[in-house]
Amino acid sequence: MKTFFKTIFPLLLTVVLLTRCGGSEPKNFAYTYVLESTRTYRLFFSLDSLGHYVVEKQNIRFEQYEPYRAEGTLTDEEYARFKSLLAKSKLFDMNNSYGFEKEPDQPVADMIYQIAYQADGREKFITIRHEESMRFSRHFTELLKYTNEFISDRVKE
Repeated sequence: MKTFFKTIFPLLLTVVLLTRCGGSEPKNFAYTYVLESTRTYRLFFSLDSLGHYVVEKQNIRFEQYEPYRAEGTLTDEEYARFKSLLAKSKLFDMNNSYGFEKEPDQPVADMIYQIAYQADGREKFITIRHEESMRFSRHFTELLKYTNEFISDRVKE
């Protein structure tokens, strides 16, 4: 029994603490997501730590159309989902850009993703030039998917 408390218990305690701290959810944060098709449209989403959101859709090709804009407050379930995905995505550990390394002089791809995240006094900006072969963490992919679904549910044609 003494061996358990001298070796195994401290090891288990360390693992639990590292696991809990690794994906901790910040109290104050701001998350911004932009998806832009360089020649046709732009989607914008922002969320703050109070659960307020803004969704915008702008048709770049047809400037005479008024951009769509919606504002509101997330439900408790939506807020909890976003907050959890943001923490699990570990955005601060990601690179600043993806997809620009191979051929930086080539024209910009059709799809550009831009993510800005501020939390705990830190800021992170991520730009992604879409390529079919890109692979990201499961949680980051879920964050992008959930964000896109949220935007789609709010945007009216």
